[in-house]
Amino acid sequence: MITSNNGGFPWRGLPGSDELVEAMAKGDRDGTAADGLRELQDRVSRLAIEAQIAAGCDLVTDGLTRSRDPMSEIVAGIEGLEAGPAREGFPGGGGGYRVPLVRRELAWKSPIFGEHFLFGSQGHEGRLKVVLTGPYTIAVLAEDDAYGEPMALAMALATALNQELRSLQGAGVPCIQVDEPALLGRPEDFPVFTRIWEVLGRGVQTRLALHLEGGPVGTLIAGAWRLKRLGCLSVDCVTVPGNLAALGGAPVPDGVVLGLGLVSGNTADVEDPATIAARVRSTSGLPPAERLQLGTGTSLAALPLATAVAKLKTLDGARRLLLAS
Repeated sequence: MITSNNGGFPWRGLPGSDELVEAMAKGDRDGTAADGLRELQDRVSRLAIEAQIAAGCDLVTDGLTRSRDPMSEIVAGIEGLEAGPAREGFPGGGGGYRVPLVRRELAWKSPIFGEHFLFGSQGHEGRLKVVLTGPYTIAVLAEDDAYGEPMALAMALATALNQELRSLQGAGVPCIQVDEPALLGRPEDFPVFTRIWEVLGRGVQTRLALHLEGGPVGTLIAGAWRLKRLGCLSVDCVTVPGNLAALGGAPVPDGVVLGLGLVSGNTADVEDPATIAARVRSTSGLPPAERLQLGTGTSLAALPLATAVAKLKTLDGARRLLLAS
Protein backbone atom coordinates (compact mmCIF):
# COMPACT_ATOMS: atom_id res chain seq x y z
CA MET A 1 0.00 0.00 0.00
CA ILE A 2 1.37 3.39 -0.99
CA THR A 3 0.23 7.00 -0.73
CA SER A 4 0.05 9.39 -3.65
CA ASN A 5 -0.51 13.04 -4.43
CA ASN A 6 -2.70 13.04 -7.52
CA GLY A 7 -2.46 16.72 -8.43
CA GLY A 8 -1.04 20.10 -7.56
CA PHE A 9 0.72 21.24 -4.42
CA PRO A 10 0.71 24.79 -2.95
CA TRP A 11 4.12 25.78 -4.25
CA ARG A 12 3.30 29.45 -3.75
CA GLY A 13 4.01 28.93 -0.05
CA LEU A 14 7.55 27.69 -0.69
CA PRO A 15 10.79 29.71 -0.57
CA GLY A 16 11.42 31.45 -3.89
CA SER A 17 7.78 31.28 -4.96
CA ASP A 18 7.27 35.05 -4.87
CA GLU A 19 10.09 35.49 -7.36
CA LEU A 20 8.61 32.77 -9.55
CA VAL A 21 5.15 34.38 -9.55
CA GLU A 22 6.73 37.73 -10.50
CA ALA A 23 8.73 36.16 -13.33
CA MET A 24 5.64 34.38 -14.68
CA ALA A 25 3.64 37.63 -14.57
CA LYS A 26 6.40 39.46 -16.41
CA GLY A 27 6.36 36.83 -19.12
CA ASP A 28 2.58 37.19 -19.45
CA ARG A 29 2.86 40.97 -19.77
CA ASP A 30 5.51 41.16 -22.48
CA GLY A 31 4.96 37.80 -24.18
CA THR A 32 8.38 36.42 -23.29
CA ALA A 33 9.78 34.28 -20.52
CA ALA A 34 11.58 36.40 -17.96
CA ASP A 35 15.27 35.82 -17.40
CA GLY A 36 15.80 33.03 -14.91
CA LEU A 37 12.23 31.69 -15.11
CA ARG A 38 13.38 28.16 -15.79
CA GLU A 39 15.84 28.25 -12.90
CA LEU A 40 13.13 29.50 -10.54
CA GLN A 41 10.72 26.80 -11.68
CA ASP A 42 13.38 24.15 -11.14
CA ARG A 43 14.14 25.41 -7.66
CA VAL A 44 10.52 25.65 -6.52
CA SER A 45 9.49 22.33 -8.05
CA ARG A 46 12.38 20.65 -6.27
CA LEU A 47 11.19 22.09 -2.96
CA ALA A 48 7.63 20.93 -3.70
CA ILE A 49 8.84 17.39 -4.33
CA GLU A 50 10.90 17.35 -1.14
CA ALA A 51 8.00 18.73 0.94
CA GLN A 52 5.69 15.96 -0.26
CA ILE A 53 8.24 13.25 0.43
CA ALA A 54 8.94 14.67 3.89
CA ALA A 55 5.19 14.44 4.60
CA GLY A 56 5.30 10.68 3.98
CA CYS A 57 4.00 10.65 0.40
CA ASP A 58 5.35 7.77 -1.67
CA LEU A 59 4.36 8.89 -5.18
CA VAL A 60 4.57 12.64 -5.73
CA THR A 61 4.18 15.30 -8.41
CA ASP A 62 6.38 18.32 -9.06
CA GLY A 63 3.57 20.43 -7.61
CA LEU A 64 2.59 21.37 -11.18
CA THR A 65 4.74 24.46 -10.72
CA ARG A 66 5.20 24.88 -14.48
CA SER A 67 1.49 24.70 -15.36
CA ARG A 68 -0.44 27.94 -15.70
CA ASP A 69 -3.59 25.85 -16.10
CA PRO A 70 -4.33 22.12 -16.48
CA MET A 71 -3.61 22.13 -20.23
CA SER A 72 -1.03 24.88 -20.74
CA GLU A 73 2.03 22.69 -21.20
CA ILE A 74 0.32 20.39 -23.68
CA VAL A 75 -1.10 23.31 -25.65
CA ALA A 76 2.38 24.82 -25.89
CA GLY A 77 3.96 21.50 -26.81
CA ILE A 78 1.71 20.28 -29.63
CA GLU A 79 1.84 21.88 -33.04
CA GLY A 80 -1.57 23.11 -34.14
CA LEU A 81 -2.77 24.11 -30.67
CA GLU A 82 -2.92 27.65 -29.29
CA ALA A 83 -4.09 29.07 -25.97
CA GLY A 84 -7.38 30.91 -26.33
CA PRO A 85 -9.60 32.97 -24.00
CA ALA A 86 -9.65 32.39 -20.25
CA ARG A 87 -12.64 30.58 -18.79
CA GLU A 88 -13.74 29.17 -15.45
CA GLY A 89 -15.25 25.78 -14.73
CA PHE A 90 -12.60 23.23 -15.61
CA PRO A 91 -14.24 19.80 -15.21
CA GLY A 92 -13.76 18.19 -11.84
CA GLY A 93 -12.05 20.97 -9.90
CA GLY A 94 -13.91 23.89 -11.45
CA GLY A 95 -10.86 26.14 -11.76
CA GLY A 96 -9.74 28.44 -14.55
CA TYR A 97 -8.22 27.43 -17.86
CA ARG A 98 -7.36 28.80 -21.30
CA VAL A 99 -9.48 27.35 -24.07
CA PRO A 100 -7.36 25.23 -26.46
CA LEU A 101 -7.72 26.52 -30.02
CA VAL A 102 -7.19 23.95 -32.77
CA ARG A 103 -5.95 25.83 -35.83
CA ARG A 104 -4.70 22.97 -38.02
CA GLU A 105 -3.86 19.27 -37.87
CA LEU A 106 -2.00 18.35 -34.70
CA ALA A 107 1.53 17.03 -34.41
CA TRP A 108 3.82 16.27 -31.48
CA LYS A 109 6.90 18.45 -31.79
CA SER A 110 9.32 17.38 -29.05
CA PRO A 111 9.29 16.11 -25.44
CA ILE A 112 7.02 18.23 -23.24
CA PHE A 113 7.48 16.88 -19.72
CA GLY A 114 10.59 14.71 -19.97
CA GLU A 115 13.28 17.27 -19.14
CA HIS A 116 11.37 18.50 -16.10
CA PHE A 117 10.96 14.91 -14.92
CA LEU A 118 14.65 14.14 -15.28
CA PHE A 119 15.54 17.18 -13.19
CA GLY A 120 12.94 16.60 -10.49
CA SER A 121 13.58 12.89 -10.10
CA GLN A 122 17.29 13.23 -9.33
CA GLY A 123 17.80 11.60 -5.96
CA HIS A 124 14.15 10.55 -5.81
CA GLU A 125 14.10 7.72 -8.31
CA GLY A 126 10.76 5.93 -8.50
CA ARG A 127 8.96 8.62 -6.50
CA LEU A 128 8.01 11.26 -9.11
CA LYS A 129 5.15 10.76 -11.55
CA VAL A 130 3.99 12.90 -14.45
CA VAL A 131 0.42 14.23 -14.49
CA LEU A 132 -1.24 15.42 -17.69
CA THR A 133 -4.74 16.20 -18.89
CA GLY A 134 -5.96 13.53 -21.27
CA PRO A 135 -7.05 13.85 -24.90
CA TYR A 136 -10.76 13.39 -24.25
CA THR A 137 -11.00 16.29 -21.80
CA ILE A 138 -8.89 18.57 -23.99
CA ALA A 139 -11.09 17.77 -27.00
CA VAL A 140 -14.30 18.49 -25.08
CA LEU A 141 -13.02 21.92 -24.02
CA ALA A 142 -11.36 22.94 -27.28
CA GLU A 143 -12.55 25.24 -30.04
CA ASP A 144 -11.85 23.22 -33.17
CA ASP A 145 -11.21 24.71 -36.60
CA ALA A 146 -9.51 21.65 -38.06
CA TYR A 147 -11.29 18.35 -37.34
CA GLY A 148 -14.95 19.34 -37.09
CA GLU A 149 -15.90 16.62 -34.62
CA PRO A 150 -14.82 16.29 -30.96
CA MET A 151 -14.02 12.58 -31.07
CA ALA A 152 -11.95 12.93 -34.25
CA LEU A 153 -10.03 15.67 -32.46
CA ALA A 154 -9.66 13.46 -29.38
CA MET A 155 -8.17 10.69 -31.55
CA ALA A 156 -5.69 13.14 -33.06
CA LEU A 157 -4.73 14.34 -29.59
CA ALA A 158 -4.33 10.74 -28.42
CA THR A 159 -2.02 10.02 -31.35
CA ALA A 160 0.13 13.05 -30.58
CA LEU A 161 0.19 12.39 -26.83
CA ASN A 162 1.08 8.74 -27.40
CA GLN A 163 4.43 9.99 -28.69
CA GLU A 164 4.83 12.03 -25.52
CA LEU A 165 4.04 9.00 -23.35
CA ARG A 166 6.57 6.91 -25.26
CA SER A 167 9.13 9.66 -24.72
CA LEU A 168 8.37 9.71 -20.98
CA GLN A 169 8.72 5.93 -20.89
CA GLY A 170 12.19 6.31 -22.38
CA ALA A 171 13.03 8.86 -19.69
CA GLY A 172 12.20 6.33 -16.98
CA VAL A 173 8.96 7.78 -15.59
CA PRO A 174 7.53 5.19 -13.16
CA CYS A 175 3.90 6.29 -13.56
CA ILE A 176 2.02 8.56 -15.96
CA GLN A 177 -1.28 9.86 -14.63
CA VAL A 178 -3.87 10.84 -17.22
CA ASP A 179 -6.63 13.12 -15.88
CA GLU A 180 -9.97 12.78 -17.68
CA PRO A 181 -12.50 14.64 -15.50
CA ALA A 182 -14.74 15.55 -18.45
CA LEU A 183 -15.61 11.87 -18.90
CA LEU A 184 -17.67 11.85 -15.70
CA GLY A 185 -19.99 14.46 -17.17
CA ARG A 186 -20.51 12.44 -20.36
CA PRO A 187 -20.55 8.74 -19.45
CA GLU A 188 -22.37 7.99 -22.71
CA ASP A 189 -19.06 8.68 -24.48
CA PHE A 190 -17.28 5.84 -22.69
CA PRO A 191 -17.37 3.39 -25.66
CA VAL A 192 -15.56 5.99 -27.78
CA PHE A 193 -13.25 6.80 -24.87
CA THR A 194 -12.06 3.18 -24.80
CA ARG A 195 -10.73 3.59 -28.35
CA ILE A 196 -9.13 6.93 -27.49
CA TRP A 197 -7.42 5.31 -24.49
CA GLU A 198 -6.18 2.43 -26.63
CA VAL A 199 -4.55 4.84 -29.09
CA LEU A 200 -3.05 6.87 -26.25
CA GLY A 201 -1.44 3.82 -24.65
CA ARG A 202 -0.15 1.90 -27.66
CA GLY A 203 3.34 0.63 -27.01
CA VAL A 204 3.46 2.13 -23.51
CA GLN A 205 4.62 -0.29 -20.81
CA THR A 206 5.08 2.33 -18.08
CA ARG A 207 2.21 2.20 -15.59
CA LEU A 208 -0.69 4.31 -16.86
CA ALA A 209 -3.07 5.71 -14.26
CA LEU A 210 -6.49 7.07 -15.15
CA HIS A 211 -7.60 9.68 -12.60
CA LEU A 212 -11.27 10.64 -12.38
CA GLU A 213 -12.54 13.39 -10.10
CA GLY A 214 -15.53 15.58 -9.49
CA GLY A 215 -18.42 13.20 -10.12
CA PRO A 216 -19.91 9.72 -9.69
CA VAL A 217 -18.11 6.82 -11.33
CA GLY A 218 -20.59 4.01 -10.76
CA THR A 219 -21.68 3.62 -14.40
CA LEU A 220 -18.08 3.54 -15.65
CA ILE A 221 -16.41 1.09 -13.27
CA ALA A 222 -17.14 -2.17 -15.08
CA GLY A 223 -15.96 -0.73 -18.39
CA ALA A 224 -12.89 0.91 -16.86
CA TRP A 225 -11.54 -2.45 -15.77
CA ARG A 226 -11.49 -3.52 -19.41
CA LEU A 227 -9.33 -0.62 -20.59
CA LYS A 228 -6.17 -1.84 -22.26
CA ARG A 229 -2.87 -1.10 -20.53
CA LEU A 230 -4.62 0.35 -17.48
CA GLY A 231 -2.19 0.11 -14.57
CA CYS A 232 -4.10 2.14 -12.01
CA LEU A 233 -7.60 3.54 -11.69
CA SER A 234 -7.59 6.51 -9.31
CA VAL A 235 -10.95 7.89 -8.20
CA ASP A 236 -12.00 10.92 -6.17
CA CYS A 237 -13.90 9.48 -3.18
CA VAL A 238 -14.33 12.77 -1.29
CA THR A 239 -16.37 14.93 -3.69
CA VAL A 240 -18.68 11.93 -4.16
CA PRO A 241 -18.29 9.71 -1.07
CA GLY A 242 -20.39 6.97 -2.70
CA ASN A 243 -17.60 6.35 -5.19
CA LEU A 244 -15.78 4.28 -2.57
CA ALA A 245 -18.61 1.76 -2.31
CA ALA A 246 -18.94 1.71 -6.10
CA LEU A 247 -15.26 0.78 -6.40
CA GLY A 248 -15.75 -2.10 -3.99
CA GLY A 249 -18.65 -3.42 -6.03
CA ALA A 250 -16.67 -4.73 -9.01
CA PRO A 251 -13.63 -7.04 -8.83
CA VAL A 252 -10.37 -5.28 -9.67
CA PRO A 253 -8.40 -7.14 -12.37
CA ASP A 254 -5.14 -8.76 -11.33
CA GLY A 255 -2.18 -6.46 -11.74
CA VAL A 256 -4.22 -3.25 -11.60
CA VAL A 257 -3.81 -0.83 -8.68
CA LEU A 258 -6.88 0.87 -7.23
CA GLY A 259 -6.32 4.47 -6.16
CA LEU A 260 -8.67 5.89 -3.53
CA GLY A 261 -8.84 9.68 -3.36
CA LEU A 262 -9.55 10.18 0.34
CA VAL A 263 -8.46 13.73 1.22
CA SER A 264 -9.84 16.88 -0.35
CA GLY A 265 -8.17 19.99 -1.66
CA ASN A 266 -11.50 21.83 -1.55
CA THR A 267 -11.61 22.25 2.23
CA ALA A 268 -9.03 23.37 4.78
CA ASP A 269 -10.36 20.88 7.34
CA VAL A 270 -7.70 18.19 7.82
CA GLU A 271 -9.13 14.71 7.68
CA ASP A 272 -8.63 12.21 10.50
CA PRO A 273 -6.41 9.18 9.73
CA ALA A 274 -8.52 6.84 11.87
CA THR A 275 -11.70 7.90 10.07
CA ILE A 276 -10.12 7.30 6.67
CA ALA A 277 -8.82 3.91 7.75
CA ALA A 278 -12.27 2.99 9.03
CA ARG A 279 -13.85 3.98 5.68
CA VAL A 280 -11.46 1.72 3.81
CA ARG A 281 -11.88 -1.20 6.24
CA SER A 282 -15.66 -1.01 6.00
CA THR A 283 -15.66 -1.18 2.18
CA SER A 284 -15.94 -4.75 0.98
CA GLY A 285 -14.53 -5.97 -2.31
CA LEU A 286 -11.34 -3.86 -2.36
CA PRO A 287 -8.12 -5.49 -3.62
CA PRO A 288 -5.35 -6.53 -1.21
CA ALA A 289 -3.13 -3.91 0.39
CA GLU A 290 -0.32 -4.30 -2.14
CA ARG A 291 -2.72 -3.11 -4.87
CA LEU A 292 -4.22 -0.18 -2.97
CA GLN A 293 -3.11 3.43 -3.24
CA LEU A 294 -4.35 6.07 -0.79
CA GLY A 295 -4.33 9.48 -2.41
CA THR A 296 -5.74 12.93 -2.84
CA GLY A 297 -9.19 13.20 -4.36
CA THR A 298 -8.73 16.75 -5.65
CA SER A 299 -5.76 19.06 -6.08
CA LEU A 300 -4.16 20.48 -2.93
CA ALA A 301 -2.81 23.51 -4.82
CA ALA A 302 -5.25 26.09 -3.42
CA LEU A 303 -4.64 25.18 0.22
CA PRO A 304 -2.16 26.79 2.61
CA LEU A 305 1.15 24.93 2.52
CA ALA A 306 0.86 23.67 6.12
CA THR A 307 -2.63 22.32 5.47
CA ALA A 308 -1.55 20.44 2.34
CA VAL A 309 1.36 18.90 4.24
CA ALA A 310 -1.00 17.88 7.05
CA LYS A 311 -3.33 16.18 4.58
CA LEU A 312 -0.49 14.14 3.10
CA LYS A 313 0.52 13.17 6.63
CA THR A 314 -3.07 12.09 7.20
CA LEU A 315 -2.81 9.68 4.27
CA ASP A 316 0.43 8.28 5.67
CA GLY A 317 -1.20 7.85 9.06
CA ALA A 318 -4.20 6.07 7.58
CA ARG A 319 -1.90 3.78 5.62
CA ARG A 320 -0.03 2.85 8.81
CA LEU A 321 -3.27 2.07 10.63
CA LEU A 322 -4.52 -0.12 7.80
CA LEU A 323 -1.27 -2.06 7.55
CA ALA A 324 -1.21 -2.57 11.32
CA SER A 325 -4.74 -4.02 11.44
